[in-house]
Amino acid sequence: MSIETCPGIYDHKFPFFARPEVISEYAVNNKRQVNIGRSKAKYLCSYEEGARTNFDLNKGREIFIDKDVSSERLDVLLRWACVQSEEGVRPKKIFHEADMICWRGSLTRIGATPYSDRDPWRFVALRVDQVIYLCEYDENIEKKNAMTARDRLMSYWGFKFEQYMTSNELGGETDTNSAVDCREEFAVVCKTRIEVPGGRGRCIRLMYGAEVDAIDSNGNLVELKTQRKALEGGFWKFKSIKWWLQAFLIGLERITVGYRNDEGIVERVGTVSLIELSQRSQWRGNVCFNFIATVLSMIEQRLPPESPDYGSCQVRYDPISKKVYMEKAKEEDTQFLTEEYKRHFKLAERL
Repeated sequence: MSIETCPGIYDHKFPFFARPEVISEYAVNNKRQVNIGRSKAKYLCSYEEGARTNFDLNKGREIFIDKDVSSERLDVLLRWACVQSEEGVRPKKIFHEADMICWRGSLTRIGATPYSDRDPWRFVALRVDQVIYLCEYDENIEKKNAMTARDRLMSYWGFKFEQYMTSNELGGETDTNSAVDCREEFAVVCKTRIEVPGGRGRCIRLMYGAEVDAIDSNGNLVELKTQRKALEGGFWKFKSIKWWLQAFLIGLERITVGYRNDEGIVERVGTVSLIELSQRSQWRGNVCFNFIATVLSMIEQRLPPESPDYGSCQVRYDPISKKVYMEKAKEEDTQFLTEEYKRHFKLAERL
């Protein structure tokens, strides 16, 4: 089974998509342990929009601590579920009766595909006890291994900008002398519903985790980005779609942007609204979400609620044919539920 990715196929009415609701917040420490709540959240520091700044994003590059998540699948999200619940309860209850569990990044990758069609992707869907777990397997290892020193430096710049813009407590001071440690993060768990194609109003209930950069003085979530000089040129064709999807999926209306030069100096900070992103760009949000709905519906049809308690499949995008294929999953790729999770929810005997 396969589906086309041509944008024109999906350019019709925006499907119903419930405003994402944050149902939990948690922090991950440098040992990748989960703590529920905002105690380790970062807070947005006050700044004057458009005023001149001089943030050197190269600072501290030599002491940067990156994270290795090459072997992590849904591990942190599954750990959150264990911390959040008593042993032996049904996962469906902890996930607020959701039909499908994943990371926000998975939905972003799927949604951008009709317009950002050069990179392959592959997900394995595993259905256990009426919950479908959607796990991504990285198809871009060679591309990541081929990253130049400049590529890695620019990646660091984004993390350093977050450090310049945040503090450990509301109204606190920034600390740009400490090492940037990517092993630590603050995240939320969101729930929503998306209408399936031809379903006469029927929706798939989704729950997904999403890393969040900061919280502002009003308690709202904040997304921080860096951009070279201005929002112009290729930005509106390629980069803007991922910005918009990431923010839209956690219910944001604006993104805070640090405008940098080629030397990694942020010269001013501003914001851009999601409305402006969608109006000025060369893509259409309804196409993105109709495509997401189509792919998720295809998975659900393969692994329907009335089927036996266990089932799996693979969904894969091929940039050469520009099609998404539904296939049989390899047995070893379906083993991504952690032993801790299986013990906690008494699932071992079903797998």
